[in-house]
Amino acid sequence: MRRAQPLVLALATLAAISGCASREQQAAVPDLAGTWLPDAYSAEPWPSPLPLSAVARDAMAGFDPAEHDPTHFCMPLGTPRNMLQTDYPLEVVQTPGRILIVVQPNLANAEVRRIPLDAALPDSPDPSWYGTSRGRWEGSTLVVETIGLRPDAPISGDGLTHSAELRVVERFSVTRDDAGRRVLIDEIELHDPQAYQTPLKTRRRFVSAPRVIPREPACVELQWIDKLWRDRLQEHAEAARAETSQ
Repeated sequence: MRRAQPLVLALATLAAISGCASREQQAAVPDLAGTWLPDAYSAEPWPSPLPLSAVARDAMAGFDPAEHDPTHFCMPLGTPRNMLQTDYPLEVVQTPGRILIVVQPNLANAEVRRIPLDAALPDSPDPSWYGTSRGRWEGSTLVVETIGLRPDAPISGDGLTHSAELRVVERFSVTRDDAGRRVLIDEIELHDPQAYQTPLKTRRRFVSAPRVIPREPACVELQWIDKLWRDRLQEHAEAARAETSQ
């Protein structure tokens, strides 16, 4: 038993060191949870002129918002446009294995980004409005990579485009401003060799707003009301035809 004591002591010491490291790692992870309002005044513009490829430049020049902007047809902003907007709140739900970001643009749609942590990105995910995201902690910074984004979802309302190869890299961190308010910073990089000659980089800041309660989406409800109205019109038309045939 006496010979086993050094081994037991070594294992106990190793466990204590591991426990300390684990606590330090947990302490380094900031709390991103809560409701945040965008700080429009601190939004960084894209570089000028934009380093676009010839194809992307032509697509942007021919962009007609009334015809080509999906949001005009009650479709989502999509990622990364929902993180670039500077008008509406977002809500972050944080767990040890997953981050959820709920964005409510234009009081129309509730857009939910699901970000599993410490998992590999799939090779070829199906394109979607919000893409496929994976996150990891690098110290106190949350790094999120997103791929599989729909090419028909523009980056901005003036038609900044991208291809199916777009990879969005975001770095989230929390700090405090001069007034002592918590501030969520999202550093955004767009990597797309088919659309951009060099990666596009910008930054958005969101100020903690714990008393803000996002409203219920209304766009889907408007579509439902429109459907009911069309159904009533069809019923009236069928009744009118029936009376005419008598």
